[in-house]
Amino acid sequence: MKLLPILPYISDYPFLKPSKFLVEEIRKGVLFDYALEQAEEILAELLNSGKYEFSPEEKSFSCLTCEKPCRDVCTKYAMGEGIKWDRCDLCGECFRNCDFSADPQIYREYEAKAKLSVLSYLMMRSAVSGFGEATRRRFSTSLARAFRNAMEQDVSEVLPEIVASNFGIKMIRDEGLLVHVSDFLKASSRIKSPEWKLISRNLSTGYVEVKKSELYRIVEEHLRDLLFEPFPYDIEGIEALKRIVSEYELSRRGDDIKGVRDFESFPPCMKKILADLKASANVAHTARFALTTFMLQIGFSVDEILEIFKNAPDFDEEKARYQIEHIAGMRGAGKPYDVPSCSTMKTYLNCVAECRVNHPVEYYRRRVYENRRRKSEG
Repeated sequence: MKLLPILPYISDYPFLKPSKFLVEEIRKGVLFDYALEQAEEILAELLNSGKYEFSPEEKSFSCLTCEKPCRDVCTKYAMGEGIKWDRCDLCGECFRNCDFSADPQIYREYEAKAKLSVLSYLMMRSAVSGFGEATRRRFSTSLARAFRNAMEQDVSEVLPEIVASNFGIKMIRDEGLLVHVSDFLKASSRIKSPEWKLISRNLSTGYVEVKKSELYRIVEEHLRDLLFEPFPYDIEGIEALKRIVSEYELSRRGDDIKGVRDFESFPPCMKKILADLKASANVAHTARFALTTFMLQIGFSVDEILEIFKNAPDFDEEKARYQIEHIAGMRGAGKPYDVPSCSTMKTYLNCVAECRVNHPVEYYRRRVYENRRRKSEG
């Protein structure tokens, strides 16, 4: 029965490579409508709250007990007495040729669940793909974290091998789990926690000992990269999904943080400019422009910004007011100026820290959301 051993895993983790064999069979109809409804629910939750929770089902892996290990279709020689996971790249050919016997009704249920999961997953990726980097990053980060949380709950005995093979992570089981140092470093370079420093780890013959949860944290980094990539296929009939993304895109442009006066959440570059102005330093025009656009974007008034500039050594109230109002779109062409991106800040030497964002407003929004979450959880 085609794909039987891997179907329950695809249902929970539709990013697995063998899901490509299901995509060929998916057509519009009742399944399409169900998948769209499921995708709408998940995507709205991911974008608006930054998280989505689901519990994986208990599942077995029939290849472990099957007496027909599909040696003839495995070009990696990973099939034999048991599975040599270090050779397997989860191409899925063995699963596609599976003839393991099962109750037809159970098989149909497995297949339907897997198709539903894959289709809703592809719909979300297609809907998000046409939007900006910040929106795609929100989606990829949130969904990757949701999958990691599910993997940590999963009791399947072969899930570590399956997800490691899926992303080409070199992993072996000894008394615990060992991940190749190259794979460990690719993930740990993005993680700030001290325990992810290589110096804090046991390293032996090129492998680093990790906990199961840490393996899934490494998988999360691979997933985040995968989900952030533009999706090459435009799926028709998902306008409702695209509206959800469009509404989020509009909301994240500043309206959701306007009026929030959280100076502690300011990005380092804006804090530096503010500090220089308060110290009556001679701040460059590009830095003043950046601070003005930023403060207007997050809801400060012209008078409030003017008050900040009063400490400048060359302050001229009439001239400063005119410039601020012009930047705000109250004069001239009537269109407000955009906040410079991080790359522009770097060009004019106004960037003072590596914040791992592409825009100062994105940094501020993240910090505001984090503070809100801490307060709500506290």
